Amino acid sequence: MSDRATASARTELPFSREEYALRLDKVRRRMAAAGIEVLLTTVPENIVYLTGYSSLGYFTYQVLVLSLHHEPILLTRAINVEKAQVDSCLTCIEGYRDTEDADEATHRVLERYGLLGKRIANQDDAWFFSVARYKTLLRRLGVNDLADGSGLIEHVRRIKSRREIDYIRQAGRYCEASLRAAIAAVVPGATENDVAAAAYQAMYQAGSEFLGHEAQYVAGPAAGLGFECAKRRPVRADDVVYMEAGGTHQRYNCMLSRTVIVGRPDPKWIAMAEASRDALDAAKAAMHAGATSHEVDRAARTVMGKAGLGRYFSHRTGYSIGIGLPPDWGEGRIMSINENDPTVLESGMCFHLIPDLKLVHQGGVVFSESVLVTETGHEALTEFPSEIFFK
Repeated sequence: MSDRATASARTELPFSREEYALRLDKVRRRMAAAGIEVLLTTVPENIVYLTGYSSLGYFTYQVLVLSLHHEPILLTRAINVEKAQVDSCLTCIEGYRDTEDADEATHRVLERYGLLGKRIANQDDAWFFSVARYKTLLRRLGVNDLADGSGLIEHVRRIKSRREIDYIRQAGRYCEASLRAAIAAVVPGATENDVAAAAYQAMYQAGSEFLGHEAQYVAGPAAGLGFECAKRRPVRADDVVYMEAGGTHQRYNCMLSRTVIVGRPDPKWIAMAEASRDALDAAKAAMHAGATSHEVDRAARTVMGKAGLGRYFSHRTGYSIGIGLPPDWGEGRIMSINENDPTVLESGMCFHLIPDLKLVHQGGVVFSESVLVTETGHEALTEFPSEIFFK
């Protein structure tokens, strides 16, 4: 595709070029402070954040090369080049053929742009960059190791811009539609797949893109297992149905969870669902700029303890949200709301708070919401009744 054709075919970017430039400048400042001249990242969310380029093609090798004085360079499979030309703010895009060694291609790109011999760092905590790939890259570059640039970009991503927040709110609208449809689909005799199908149909009809993480619609004892998803199981009389819905807009994710009670199950499930709701409310009440992650987590954990359920609440209270691609719709790698975490919350951070409860082989309950941290408290990013739904 010619440069002129590429320019005319470009889609509208999710953010202004000025915003992308500001993000890049912040990352470069952190690179310079760390003594890094070139940063290699294969984290797809970081590539989306800095360039707008989003593709399912991240399961094969692609790398964004950031330097202090040159425009960002994307190296990707040749089949992805035209999409990157159309759907990003990038001006330097290089492709490698499937028959070409990707490490050789990386060396070629670094050499072409005069970046060999610079102080190069790699993002070592990237999920889609294997140890084997790293070792072969080191051999091709002729070095024993590279500095670790993990977290440099993620630190910048913590605070959301106004437009990023707007996108998360819009994802919340899709999420609300999905959850409403899921709740309506719960009847004895329906299957979890029936419920999930209704949820996903409503989610896509509302405008969502594919989620960064499978939503969870699970009935009965299976809901007592972590990260269980719909699997053809029937909804039975006196079941409890665990629902964690999601929505995605411009790759920004929003989540929302509720519990549905069918018939008259053991009263303990109502008490547990109420504890989850109250712990969520306590966490929200403790949230404001200047509070610590530990303080917010402790507020939720105190409620669980007073309800006699503390032993079942063994995970974090929440996690950062924003850009997400499978397998994760959250930004827990950036920050979580967790015990003994002294990290100070700042205005503009966004979190999914999910103090759920699971009893193995018995079932699970959940209340969750996505929220924005403000100077004086929090703002909800979703709007949904804070109640247990009885069917």
